[in-house]
Amino acid sequence: MKKYAKIIDEATKQVQVGVGCSDEYYIEIGMTLMEVEQAYNGLWYIKGYAPIEPEPTEDEIKAQTIAELKANLTATDYAIIKIAEGAATMEEYAELIAQRQVWRKEINELGG
Repeated sequence: MKKYAKIIDEATKQVQVGVGCSDEYYIEIGMTLMEVEQAYNGLWYIKGYAPIEPEPTEDEIKAQTIAELKANLTATDYAIIKIAEGAATMEEYAELIAQRQVWRKEINELGG
């Protein structure tokens, strides 16, 4: 897309883009109309120079998986609380309890 922009890093081709609609102002501060694109990190670059989002590392994937599993446990704590308070029975939540055990096992295997 074309935007008023000014190169701020010649090596990476990162640019500062103008937001708004005052063409005269952008020209006055040294910006020119150029093809630009926004990268995954929110920064702007001359089209074709935006860095590609790096693939997550094995440790990042593991940490994300652990966080999701722990979120599953947190989201289902209500059942355990109901059982503890006598408002429900273990039989009523047997499938959920079994699933929580699977999640805990996965967390432990991942080192979480």
